[in-house]
Amino acid sequence: MPKKILLIPFILGLVLIGFGISGTGPLISSIAREFAVSPNIVGRVFFFQGLGYFFSLMAAGFLGDMIPQDKVLRVGLTIALGGFMGISLLSSFTTVVVFFLISGVGLGFLDCMTNPAATSIFTRNPGTVLNVIHAFFGLGSFTAPWLFANLTSAGFTWQSYYTVVAVFTLVTLVSFLPSFIPRRATPSNLRELVKVFRKKAFWFMGATMIFYSGGVTILNGWMVTYLIERGWPEGTAALFLSNFWLGLFAGRFLLSRLSDRIGHLTMIRINSTGGIVLTALAVFLAPGAWSTPVLLFMGGFLLSTTIPTTLAFAVVNYPDTAATASGWVMFNNGFGIFLFPWLGGIIGSIFGFHVTLGLVPVFLLVMLVFQQLLARDVRLKTA
Repeated sequence: MPKKILLIPFILGLVLIGFGISGTGPLISSIAREFAVSPNIVGRVFFFQGLGYFFSLMAAGFLGDMIPQDKVLRVGLTIALGGFMGISLLSSFTTVVVFFLISGVGLGFLDCMTNPAATSIFTRNPGTVLNVIHAFFGLGSFTAPWLFANLTSAGFTWQSYYTVVAVFTLVTLVSFLPSFIPRRATPSNLRELVKVFRKKAFWFMGATMIFYSGGVTILNGWMVTYLIERGWPEGTAALFLSNFWLGLFAGRFLLSRLSDRIGHLTMIRINSTGGIVLTALAVFLAPGAWSTPVLLFMGGFLLSTTIPTTLAFAVVNYPDTAATASGWVMFNNGFGIFLFPWLGGIIGSIFGFHVTLGLVPVFLLVMLVFQQLLARDVRLKTA
């Protein structure tokens, strides 16, 4: 059997994460109407899904270095399946929020474990492999608004979207049932894993991911609401946003081979600089029928390498604690998902969503500062 076939379960997993996390933003206005709640109240959907995702990531990282990684993946997918089924079937805002929390836990387990599991199979070019796999997060995120728009135009409710996602989760779980992920001969203990947090590079990687996530999740969570506020139809606004995720998808495919050739840290710093400029233009220029989608596409294209290439740097440079390193990077990404969209809803309710969207380039600029500090720390250690 060709080794590349083993990429399929990981690809399905990243598409699922895109469906599960990025699909929330386009649906948020429909959820608010369904339950007659204000933007700051419906923002609890982001908060609780992010809370589950956030706390499960580090737990999954530790578990992945102590027990077989395929078991952690299957547990995560089972939890996610239960969460999406609950969202699709229940009609109380409170219970729906609880099942968003459960879905976040499952997605956190999946997101953390995909990276060390994939690189344990594809050891020669981890940066390329992770960029390709994570490209499919962009595909899921791009498809989510399109799927929602088509379901609603066909007369289905917003909960039908989560019925589709639940079925997709089941398919992904089945793909991970065969035992094809290598198992470690000598699992780590918790005391050994905690020692890695003495390294400055871990904290710089963490800060990079917090502010990347802050910028991208605010853009995803509130761009549609902002465009509706500016007079654009909901369906058109959702399609505008999908261009950012299409750019992310394309960028991870087309730029993937460069990450192992020019260096992981060089890659993320160059692309981050361009991504900051383009997303700032998309936010601060008046929304236009051609300019906004193009700028969002190009911003997503350049920012596309940030997560997978940072992950490649983490798992390659800390191979004995690869799952913990992956968990730490994604834990900080989860912190942004947990905190910033929720705060964005509060800020938008008080000051307007143009202020919320103005935070996007600010957070991305802070991200670039920490990327520079990470590169400096590596240079000092190798000098």
